[in-house]
Amino acid sequence: MDPNPNLSVESHQKMLKNVKGLMLCRIIILTCLLAITFLFQLSKKNYFFIPMTNHFYYFLILFYLVTIVYAFVLKKVKDLRKFSFIQILGDHLFITGLIYFTGGRESFFPITYVFSIIGSSFIFYRRGAFFSASLSTFLYGLLLLLQLHQVINPLGQISLPDASRTFYSLILYMAAFYIVAFLSSIISEELKKEKKELIQKQVDYDQLETFNRNIVQSLDSGLLTIDLSGEINFLNRTAEKILSRNAEELRNVSIYDLFPKIGQVIDEVKSKGPDSSDYQRYQTLFTNHEGKNIYLGFSISPLTDPEGSLIGHTLIFQDITKFKEMEEEMKRLDKMGAIGLLAAGMAHEIRNPLASLSGSIQMLKSELRLKRHQQQLMEIILRESERLNALITDFLLFAQPPQINRRPYEIQKVIEETVDLLIHSPSFHNGIRIQTPEPPKGIQAMIDPDQMKQVFWNLLLNAVQAMSDGGEIRIELERQNGTRWEPRFPVLAQKRGKEWVRVSITDSGCGIPPEEREKIFEPFFTTKEGGTGLGLSIVHKIIENHNGIIQVKSEGAKGSTFTVFLPVE
Repeated sequence: MDPNPNLSVESHQKMLKNVKGLMLCRIIILTCLLAITFLFQLSKKNYFFIPMTNHFYYFLILFYLVTIVYAFVLKKVKDLRKFSFIQILGDHLFITGLIYFTGGRESFFPITYVFSIIGSSFIFYRRGAFFSASLSTFLYGLLLLLQLHQVINPLGQISLPDASRTFYSLILYMAAFYIVAFLSSIISEELKKEKKELIQKQVDYDQLETFNRNIVQSLDSGLLTIDLSGEINFLNRTAEKILSRNAEELRNVSIYDLFPKIGQVIDEVKSKGPDSSDYQRYQTLFTNHEGKNIYLGFSISPLTDPEGSLIGHTLIFQDITKFKEMEEEMKRLDKMGAIGLLAAGMAHEIRNPLASLSGSIQMLKSELRLKRHQQQLMEIILRESERLNALITDFLLFAQPPQINRRPYEIQKVIEETVDLLIHSPSFHNGIRIQTPEPPKGIQAMIDPDQMKQVFWNLLLNAVQAMSDGGEIRIELERQNGTRWEPRFPVLAQKRGKEWVRVSITDSGCGIPPEEREKIFEPFFTTKEGGTGLGLSIVHKIIENHNGIIQVKSEGAKGSTFTVFLPVE
């Protein structure tokens, strides 16, 4: 039988289950046998196939007790294969004793060897089945031989033994034993094979499930599934990150509550049916629980069961807020480029006749004797001509900035010179405090110092004008790798590894309303009385020509922050 005590945990559990099954079957068979015998005697028939004696009941009770002992010993047994083998040997001996007590050759119980053969086949497979058949043949043959030579006299024997009948009985049961062993071994081997295949399929399924789960969780896109009523039943880690919510919070939440405007899109997908191959992308604005608005680009596809019936939908989405910002930036650049070309042409056409008009007015003023009101009109014309000339000069500076002379230059020095000019300008007053950058100094970038002075001058002047009642201007300066700002500034991600200088100017003024924030860099857009609306446009143009980036953040009445990124090289 080759009992092996070194079983794996899985094999141990399987063997333990088989041993318990063997003991349960033994109890059932003993109970049935005892009940049938007892019922026959109650009906006042003193026989059960053959005459019965009290020894029969004693024998059954003895084996009940043996089985109970097996049950108590089972928890302490370490080698279950050997323990099973001992039980099977005991069963064969019990059956042989049962045959002896019920008449030997005349007994109808040799057939019960079949149960032992089947049990052996399910525990020890083919080898166990044929071993059990051989042992059954040997024990039954030994009993018949001893009975034939009258060495033993079985209880309940009703006739003298006959050699021919004994021989035929042995051959008949032996054939039955080996046929049962053959058939049960085939069944047990097939079951063993099927179980191995089932276990392997379960392992493959678990591996495939783990693999698919890892793929879904590793996607850099958010993925969630909804049922037909719109309730969320699954979402991956990226979806949790994008939505700033965990899976437990969103499970069973309606998709219509999460994305109020998505209902029309889902209805459109439903109308196409589950077999539609039409792929479309949609966009929606999502407000997370922190109150931050993010743009999501998503696609919706039907979710079907193995039979092809629609059971829900799958949503795959990404945070496209950065791309929307880049798109707006590109639109602004295109718009400003077109305006710049138009401005350059118009400025040249206006500036020449304006110079002629201004010169002619000045000559007339010097040559003519004018009355007081005429003199005032002349001065108005000259003053407005100068203002118009200044506007055209700014316009040309925006449309066609002067040639950039970039060289390594210390940013701190440019900022200090510009702040000094601001402090001595008419716009500055005592209610304004300026915090300039602290050391370390010596941070350089490739810039045109004169043009950068104009950039910082315009930004600082705007900050002063935003704080008419006074306030604080804070200037920060640092040099860092571009990857640090990658999450907030996707443009820098395209230049990963480059060194940048960041200059931020923060004021505590009135701030910039959201509806105006997208227009502040457009030419001629201004909210100030008497302003030209070209200051920030010129700043944007200069920063762009320096291959830099400018960003603005404003939170209502908390003030505004303009951040300039300049490449070190």
